[in-house]
Amino acid sequence: MLTFSKSLHRIPSSLAVVASMVCSAGYATSSMATNLSHQREVYDQAQEYLDHKQIDKYQEIRGQISDYPLTPYVDYRAFLVDLSQRSPKEVEQFMQSHKDFPFSARISAPYLSSLARTNQWKTLLEFQTTVPKGETYQCHYYTALYKQGNKAEAFKGAELLWQSGGSVSEACDSLFGAWNDAGLRTDEHIIGRMLLSFESRNGSMMGYLAKLLASKEAKQQAIEMKALFDKPETVLEFAQQHPQTSFYQQQTKLALQKLARQNVVLAQSKLTQVATAQKLTASDEQSLADYIAFRLINTNNRALIKWRDSKIATTGNVSLLERRIRLSIQHADWKGVKKWISLLPEEPKQSLRWQYWLGRSELATGKTLEGQQRLEALVGQRNFYSVAAAKEVKRSINYPVTTIQLDKQSIQPFMRSLARIEELVERDKIAAAKSEWRWLLSKVDENQKEMLAAYASYKNWHNLSVTATIEAKMWDNMQLRFPIAHHKWFNFYGEKHSIDPITLMSLARQESALDVEAKSPVGARGIMQIMPSTAKYTARKYEINYSGSNELFEVGKNIEIGSHYLKGLLEQYDNNRIFALAAYNAGPHRVKTWRNRTQGQLDAYSFIEAIPFNETRGYVQNILMFETYYRDLMGVDGAFLNQHEINTRY
Repeated sequence: MLTFSKSLHRIPSSLAVVASMVCSAGYATSSMATNLSHQREVYDQAQEYLDHKQIDKYQEIRGQISDYPLTPYVDYRAFLVDLSQRSPKEVEQFMQSHKDFPFSARISAPYLSSLARTNQWKTLLEFQTTVPKGETYQCHYYTALYKQGNKAEAFKGAELLWQSGGSVSEACDSLFGAWNDAGLRTDEHIIGRMLLSFESRNGSMMGYLAKLLASKEAKQQAIEMKALFDKPETVLEFAQQHPQTSFYQQQTKLALQKLARQNVVLAQSKLTQVATAQKLTASDEQSLADYIAFRLINTNNRALIKWRDSKIATTGNVSLLERRIRLSIQHADWKGVKKWISLLPEEPKQSLRWQYWLGRSELATGKTLEGQQRLEALVGQRNFYSVAAAKEVKRSINYPVTTIQLDKQSIQPFMRSLARIEELVERDKIAAAKSEWRWLLSKVDENQKEMLAAYASYKNWHNLSVTATIEAKMWDNMQLRFPIAHHKWFNFYGEKHSIDPITLMSLARQESALDVEAKSPVGARGIMQIMPSTAKYTARKYEINYSGSNELFEVGKNIEIGSHYLKGLLEQYDNNRIFALAAYNAGPHRVKTWRNRTQGQLDAYSFIEAIPFNETRGYVQNILMFETYYRDLMGVDGAFLNQHEINTRY
């Protein structure tokens, strides 16, 4: 059994080499290595044959890789060739026999598409007996019902799919056409979808839909709706001139919200009259007031401040109340902090966050004993606010830590899957390895997830071990949650730029969970999640050899560019991590805005809390905590905040 405990120190390079040798023990003999090398060559040849749909040639060589871990992947590719010619029974049997593979869940979609493309509607319904997930596949399903004569159910589906504020998959075009030809698509349906498009802020869709209307009355309604969408400042006149029905009330509310996004002061001035004209409910009026108050949170106009706070005082919107508490923290208004926390519902009020700030407000307003006792009660938990409380009452940082033992016997049932994952990792097919890992985790219980997390750590599959700890909710197992990964690169660039390597590793852990091939929806890449534009700018500024965004998936190059960029931010902010980390996440221009608001009147903790973006606030807090965990794991001394960060006025 392998024991994982808290006392892990910085890993020397020699130990990493030994660990790598242990992990590769399965391929120790030269004969096995030769055989594996040959299988990999044959596998690559098989992939090439399938690129050209040469199934016969693939079948000729398949016997040479029958026991190769990744062969099911080429079997899957081969099965997809001429998929539309497969019977539902064949597809279902293939899915069942490959249920241990993530691709088994991906066959239905292309099969449905291939059947729809070849107009095999009867076969489609034999395979898909219930409404599938996904808009495109629902379009195929309901079209098949129509083609097979079940028009009633098909048109019910068409009506449901029609209700969208945006574009609907073109796979629904023929279904919608049949629905319309049957005389079932009414002007009411079109106007209703226009209203959904208004809500989705999709003016072009509203214009398209208006052209489909038939009746004079509906066309006039569309003209008025589009005019209101284009000029929301006319909302009061609209509210006064139209009946007090749910149809016009909805348009009125949407228009006032749009006006608030464009001109919040004008929206506030019209709210009461608009609500009266359309007889909005008290709940609707409060909701609109909340929407406007959010946008007035940083106003300096006294009358608007008074109005804003009067509306927040009656809201049930927890996010708005918390934003108002942060405004009081931003202004160092400790009485205000206490007042607004008192209005929170009991559950958020009792959270570590707001108990910490309630304790701070008590200390600041002279209730020293109450404040000390409240903060003392928060110490000893694995949480940013517990650490902040410990610092305030001068206690040491401590938090619960758990350990587990890796029992190799317990993972024996998963060795076929683990062998595939290992081969995928060895062949640098990381996306497929992550897919296999997530699929495996989805099929095991909590104890097995813990064992798999320990196994991934043993194999130095850093990102996979982090993923498993999240799935298993192993929040107190610091060693598995925070692998000491890529230490050579972090040490090298940390020393080069005079940045603590633990800061770099903690930032990477936050950004990507140590996934060297991570790619965000907006295009940030690699272990430190660098945008290609940032990489290009940084490479040019610091004269770094850089040939394109694909290099950001190379761990060394990514850390080189990321550490240079962070160094620039640290220099810009006098080596203050709070400012630098906030800028790394949200951009220097936003940090400048936030500093202008606080005007140097806050301490470090208050500034962090005053950050209005939830993501950035949590980002800074997490990295500071991650540094604490890594220092404990590696036996390295260090302060939670450096003295100059404590002394700085924010």
